[in-house]
This record gives sequence, C-alpha cells and structure tokens, in this order.
Amino acid sequence: MTTQIAATTPLESLPAIEREFAAGNYAESCRMLWEATKSTFLMLGQAHGLETGCVREIARTLDEKYPSEYRYTGLLISGWVARDHVKTEAFEPYDLEIAHRLLPEFIRWCYAEFGTNDDSLNP
Repeated sequence: MTTQIAATTPLESLPAIEREFAAGNYAESCRMLWEATKSTFLMLGQAHGLETGCVREIARTLDEKYPSEYRYTGLLISGWVARDHVKTEAFEPYDLEIAHRLLPEFIRWCYAEFGTNDDSLNP
C-alpha cells in the first residue's frame, strides 16, 4: 500500500519517501523524491534570483556561481534517475539507493540554508 501525499512540502514529504523506499515501494518513493527534488531546485532558483523555471539551468548556474560540497548538476541527475524509474521501473533497488541517500540530505540542507517559508516556496 502506498502513502498518499497531498499538498505536502518537500521537507514534509521526506519521511514518507523514506518509508516507501524501506517498504519496497520504489516507484512511489521515486515519484515523491523527484517531486521534492524538482521543487527544491525551483526554490533554489527563486532564492538566488534566477529567472528560469528550468531545473537544468538552475543547477548549471549554481554550479558555476557557488562551488560547494554539493554539485547541483550531479544531484539533479540523481533526481532524474528517480524520475525515470517511475516511468520505466528499469532500475534495481541498489541503483536507487544513492539518490534516496543523497537527495533527502540535500533537500534538508537547501531549506535550512535558503528556504525561509517552505509552504510559500512549494510550487
């Protein structure tokens, strides 16, 4: 049985994502993880004054402007793996583990650093 998530913010969705993954509901956990990742990148774009809704452009710009321990483009690619698993279910659980380990940490860090009001930044 999958958890229904209605109008939750990326931070609020993380426990459900982790529960779904642990229960073996990989497609559902990946769907929620992709939505949280996409929303986080859009929030980062807003927080940094970027006038694009393209997550790829946001990641590239942030990698160029702010070298940090996070490589935004690499994290976005991990999000795309989750997104693609929803469509194809082609990945094995071990292929998805890194995304489910790194992206929740990244989302928490982003909202701690840049999110002033999680509700208002959730597209």
